[in-house]
Amino acid sequence: MGVGVSSDAEVSIAGQEAAEQVLAHLAGRKPDLVLVFSSIRFADPRMLRAIRAVTGNAPLVGCTDAGGIVTAGPKRRSVTVIGLISKDCTFVTSVERQISQRPRASGVRFANALMDQAKQDPGCVLVFPDGLTASGSEVLCGIQERMGPHALIAGATAADDLYYQKTFQFYNEEILTDSVAGAMICGDVKVGVGVRHGWVPVGRPRRVTRASGHVVYQLDHRPAISIYEDYLGLKRGELMQDTLANVTLTYPLGTEIRGGTEYLLREAIRVGRAGSLICTGNVEQGSDVRLMIGGYESALEAAQQAACDAVDQLGQARLKGALVFCSVARQKMLGSEFQGEIDVIRDALGGAGVRLGGFYSYGELAPAAQTYGRAQKSTPLFHNESVVVVAFG
Repeated sequence: MGVGVSSDAEVSIAGQEAAEQVLAHLAGRKPDLVLVFSSIRFADPRMLRAIRAVTGNAPLVGCTDAGGIVTAGPKRRSVTVIGLISKDCTFVTSVERQISQRPRASGVRFANALMDQAKQDPGCVLVFPDGLTASGSEVLCGIQERMGPHALIAGATAADDLYYQKTFQFYNEEILTDSVAGAMICGDVKVGVGVRHGWVPVGRPRRVTRASGHVVYQLDHRPAISIYEDYLGLKRGELMQDTLANVTLTYPLGTEIRGGTEYLLREAIRVGRAGSLICTGNVEQGSDVRLMIGGYESALEAAQQAACDAVDQLGQARLKGALVFCSVARQKMLGSEFQGEIDVIRDALGGAGVRLGGFYSYGELAPAAQTYGRAQKSTPLFHNESVVVVAFG
């Protein structure tokens, strides 16, 4: 795994510089798969062409971000390029456009395209959907419908430097929006995935008495917004403005994962009709939700544990590098100390010599352990305000 980063103001030079660093890490060899994550200021076909002029015809996928992540730490307004090489694996890629029309069906078609190309056993799927136009939960459900409920799926949704207007996805030399791009690693590969957040519940649980997809209408037969009115003393009129999005960065909703060690977080991004809450991921009717709260120490402990979980899954295989997908909400919550989160991940993976690459996102995809009877299996879920570490052995 090779990683490069550049913040040069000229898009072509930035792409070229980052790609050349990747080849330096790979001892001059051309990668078999290229991942690209960048600020929206670099969402330009010239950037992608400059990268491919260096990396060759290797398939390329990626998306825009709210900050890049490399071994040295977070990088703002930059281009991050990651190259992967394997003698035992093959890489196939896919893209699906206009996912907002039918997100779940788009997920099915995306997975079909990957499976149709696979000449070895399917391994890990890396997925980068639009973070604004469609439900990440629905896209993920479609992928699972084709690949099975326990397929190894990880990734994150695209971002746009916190403008919340339009995100972009990369596929070879194309700049797309309202799309999902991704890759599947096939063959004999060791991959470990850890996901944690560190938020803890406060107050009593509320039953979701009416919900549909990512819209929660009622909690305990009252308008869903009442959970914030009751606990925080804010009136509905105040929460109708931008206040809610800022509040839920600190106080997201949490639902229990059956047999899991943490709650599944959901951000309520705006108030809908009759006091409903529009969330960034699906919330199941009949489940219990609680208000959650996070802090600096618990966030760092969670990041460290996610890295340790990923490495533990590699067994005896030696770590070759890792991808990190981190919620931008964590960056905002940690404030000027957000460098510390990447530091603890890096140290848990082996220190300054480890190769890290990734980005800050609007949502994360990763498997979480769930209990089915006496068996425990990992099921991919759509997460908010979490950190995902994907370790390659």
